[in-house]
Amino acid sequence: MDNRVNRILVALGISIALQLLIVAAFSFTSPEKGAIIHRFAVLLGGDIVAGGYIQFATFIVFFWGIFEIKFFNKWLGYERKYLNTDILPKEEHSVLGPKEVNSIRVKVLEYLNNKKMSGVEAEHFLLNLIKKAATKFRANHSADGAFSIVEAQSRINKEKSDSSQSHLRYILWAIPSIGFVGTVLGISQALSLANTNDINLITSTLGVAFDTTLLALVLSVWLMYSFHILQEKTENLHQDIEEFVVDNLINRIDVG
Repeated sequence: MDNRVNRILVALGISIALQLLIVAAFSFTSPEKGAIIHRFAVLLGGDIVAGGYIQFATFIVFFWGIFEIKFFNKWLGYERKYLNTDILPKEEHSVLGPKEVNSIRVKVLEYLNNKKMSGVEAEHFLLNLIKKAATKFRANHSADGAFSIVEAQSRINKEKSDSSQSHLRYILWAIPSIGFVGTVLGISQALSLANTNDINLITSTLGVAFDTTLLALVLSVWLMYSFHILQEKTENLHQDIEEFVVDNLINRIDVG
């Protein structure tokens, strides 16, 4: 997938802008005046010195994940739109002989050579599946052989989609991990202050430590839900593509 660096940079820019607002809210409020706003700012990492940089890192990874999911949803939309084209006959009683199948193959090749996806590096799953099925039928005039190609290629397409989303799984793992790192650092800092007998400072440090994990878990749950929706859409796309090719190409072939 292209432009990933650009998405990371946009996520970084949004995180910086958000962090500046949070720091401003923390700086201009106090536990006595604006206590709720101040506490919320602390939760979101407004106190950079006390560990707010952990929340900042969490925001960067979170927004990166959001933009990656948005990109994949757009990408799936481009892939799905070919299901609404007239590349295959949809009439109830259409029958395809060898000449018709070869004509479809030629039409698909023209699509692949001329069609440009606006700003998206598409895999053209449907078009490539039709092309390979039609090419296989052209070679041996066997509908069963063409169907076997459809099954095999559909499995490969699913694996390619799954592989392309592997970095999203890393992001889902990284967000709570960053939060736990903040908690470990906070507890370590609190233990180092144990000899001071300053209970307020120790409890404040522990509070910031657990805030990092709380924020990370909340953002992780949100992002994980979005990712599971994306996975469902991806699986449905491949199922619909395979069903479309079987219904409108394989089942219409008449070698006689």
